[in-house]
Amino acid sequence: MNRLVPLAIATTLSLGSAVTMAADLSVSDIRQQIQQRQSEFDNYNQNLESEINVSKTYETELEELRAAGVLAEADRVLALNEMNRQYEDMIENPDLDISQAQATYQRAVRERKLNKDAITNKYNQWQSKLQEVEQLRLSKHVLLNTIEGLKEQMNSARVDRIYDEFNRKDSINVSHNIVCDREETIAKCSDRGKTLAKQKASKRFLDELYESLTESSEASQRRTSSDGFVQVLRSEVTDSGFSGQGNFSVSMAVELQGNLKRNQACELLGLDNRYCQGGESTVEVAQVTDTPVQTDESVMYELTVRSNVYDDEVFIDGVSYGSTRLQVMLPSGEHDVEVVKRGYDSYREQVVLNESRTLKIDLERAQFTFSRGEKIQDILDGDVPGPSLVVVPAGSFKMGDITGVGLENERPVTSSQINDSYGIGEVEVTVVDYQRFVDATSYVTEAEKSKGCAYYENGSPVWQEQYNWKSPGYNQSDKHPVVCISMKDAQAYVDWLSSSSGHSYRLPAEFEWEYAARAGEESDYWWGDRVGTDNANCGWCGSQWSNVSSAPVSAFDRNSFGLFDTVGNVWEWSVSDSAQSGAVVRGGAWNFAPRLARVSTRMELEPNFRSNYIGFRVLRER
Repeated sequence: MNRLVPLAIATTLSLGSAVTMAADLSVSDIRQQIQQRQSEFDNYNQNLESEINVSKTYETELEELRAAGVLAEADRVLALNEMNRQYEDMIENPDLDISQAQATYQRAVRERKLNKDAITNKYNQWQSKLQEVEQLRLSKHVLLNTIEGLKEQMNSARVDRIYDEFNRKDSINVSHNIVCDREETIAKCSDRGKTLAKQKASKRFLDELYESLTESSEASQRRTSSDGFVQVLRSEVTDSGFSGQGNFSVSMAVELQGNLKRNQACELLGLDNRYCQGGESTVEVAQVTDTPVQTDESVMYELTVRSNVYDDEVFIDGVSYGSTRLQVMLPSGEHDVEVVKRGYDSYREQVVLNESRTLKIDLERAQFTFSRGEKIQDILDGDVPGPSLVVVPAGSFKMGDITGVGLENERPVTSSQINDSYGIGEVEVTVVDYQRFVDATSYVTEAEKSKGCAYYENGSPVWQEQYNWKSPGYNQSDKHPVVCISMKDAQAYVDWLSSSSGHSYRLPAEFEWEYAARAGEESDYWWGDRVGTDNANCGWCGSQWSNVSSAPVSAFDRNSFGLFDTVGNVWEWSVSDSAQSGAVVRGGAWNFAPRLARVSTRMELEPNFRSNYIGFRVLRER
């Protein structure tokens, strides 16, 4: 069984090149590769299950050896005590034979040593098998992504094929007979006959185009909604003449060319337009700043207002001055200060300014439960904002492969109940969010301690010692999701949030993540069952970051619950009771195929794994 791991490694190392070369292959070649990879994937599933069972067997055997070791040690102690007792008797009686006791003790020592050696060997065997299981699991997901990548390449190749097949030139010989009208001149009848002949040639050529397409059956079903047409490049009359009854006959050689736009190729094949166009758009949102009103008075003092919440609003003498932390110059004297935030009891105080002063205000929640869609942002130690959260309401939902196109680990579909509302990250934890944590705690991530961080190359995770959350192998800004973070690193962050904010933060459970990501929908993506173009940052999804890097958070639309980037961008850590390691990533990533960004897709990993395509978002309990 040890040969499985080298086989897995050898297989994964060859996967990326297969996808890279796929762009130069025909549709049939790519389809053959997909079939081969699918067969390998099925074998991986069988091998993985078998290896997991072997590792469990080793673990059981190890426990049995340890239990036997306890008994062996007890036998050794008993034999030692008996030998010592007889030795003391021999001091009084030198003729006493204690050889049997010595032999019993020697045998007990040997048995104990054999047991210890067996425990060591079985432990090493167990650990080696666990590593093989982890490698198989990684290789399996890598192979799955390769299959999905090949499918993406195949769809692009299908578009190229139908585009080339349709947009071809050809010459058609056609004959046509017409009856000239009584009031029609010979020249007009002749011109009309030639025109009708070219129309006849065009119709015949268009029919031939559809019939000759490799996927003629698929395209013909959508022909009526297609804008594909033919163009007459040149025509030549090879024979013509009038009969005595006023009939005109014409034979023509017509050169024509099919004309099908790439977006129409997608229409004919029933594919998303992302395979046919690369429309990219960037929307810049201007930042609006409210400038405090200045009063022309002789004596002015600075009033600083702080509160324990974020995104509140401060009114001074009935005028809104924005949110805390607020610093404003006011004339000396009495001022009415009010701080309000939806979901909290308002604070109001008459403040007499005769010197600069600071107000520290603790707003209390007006109700225990959150309101759906409410924004929450706690203020952390050091007067810095925590991550922006959105309240997800309590409710029930179906979890898993509802549409029936998912993987085996998404089944069966189960009904889950969310009894309490909770706050969850509006976006994935960003680089600047994590920087605040590191600045406050001097925390060092696992990638920085040793081995670095994995990146995806040639169909396999490759470790790069220089990669970490500050340098993941591609350009990132403060607004990019933090990556190269293990589950332990993510847990350290949420623990710090809890202690710094006074509220209970944690990583979302797997069912909580999917409930929030679905946002009340039962489709593969929150907007429907097709990924479309430029709706998210995943491999072959049509955005400017696709297969290049992560995107800044909130670069795409939010779902109905108000969450950004639950599809693609980076995989997100979640906690799962059903996973052997307890760790599952959800949501897909910028370099993984759209099928692996569906809301129910799940990938089990070891908690210490980290890569430049895995990040996380946080959950805050009520």
